[in-house]
Amino acid sequence: MMLATSKDSEHVFGPVPSRRLGRSLGINNIRPKVCSYSCAYCQLKVTTDKSIRRQIFYPPTELFDEVVAKVHDAYLKNERIDYLTFVSNGEPTLDYYLANELSLLKRLGIPIAAITNSSLLWREDVARDLLNVNYVSLKLDTVNESLWRRINRPHHDLKLSKILRGIQDFADVFKGTIVTETMLLEKVDYKNEFKALAEFL
Repeated sequence: MMLATSKDSEHVFGPVPSRRLGRSLGINNIRPKVCSYSCAYCQLKVTTDKSIRRQIFYPPTELFDEVVAKVHDAYLKNERIDYLTFVSNGEPTLDYYLANELSLLKRLGIPIAAITNSSLLWREDVARDLLNVNYVSLKLDTVNESLWRRINRPHHDLKLSKILRGIQDFADVFKGTIVTETMLLEKVDYKNEFKALAEFL
C-alpha cells in the first residue's frame, strides 16, 4: 500500500506548537462543521450539520497512513512530535470509527490527545473510546442551563445535566491527564456562574 505524503495529506497537519501539548500533530477526523454545538464564538462560524449521531467519515487506514507519512517526514527533519491530537473542524467524538483509529495510532508509540466539547461523554461508547487516549481536553463553558443554550447553542436533544454527569463519570475512571477549557464572552452577565463552575470543576 502506498502511504500518503505530507503534500497530499488532507486530514493531518503539523507538527505545530501548542501551549499545552508541546509539538502536536493534528488529526482532523471528521468533515468540516459537523458538531453537536454551534457555539456563539466558534471561529468556523455556524455549524452546518448539527448532530449527535456518530457517523462514518473516512476509512481509519486512510487517516493512519497520513499520520504515518507525517511522522516519517518529521523524523527526517528531526522534528519532535509530543502528541497526536484529535482536533477537528467540529466534534471529533462524532466519528464512528474513532476506536479503530486509536487502535491503529497506538502502534506508533506517541501519546494521543483529544480535544472535545464534552457533549457526548454521557454515551458509553464515546467515553469508552476516550479512555484510550493519554490526554483529554474537555470544554465546559458553563453549568447554567440558560447560559449553556445561549453560548453553546446545542443540538435540541442534548441535556446539560446529562453532560455534567457524563463528565463526572468519565473523570472517575480516566487514568490519563484531564484539562478543561472555558470560553468567556463579552456582554454576558455571568452573575454567580464562575463560583458554580469552579465548584463543579
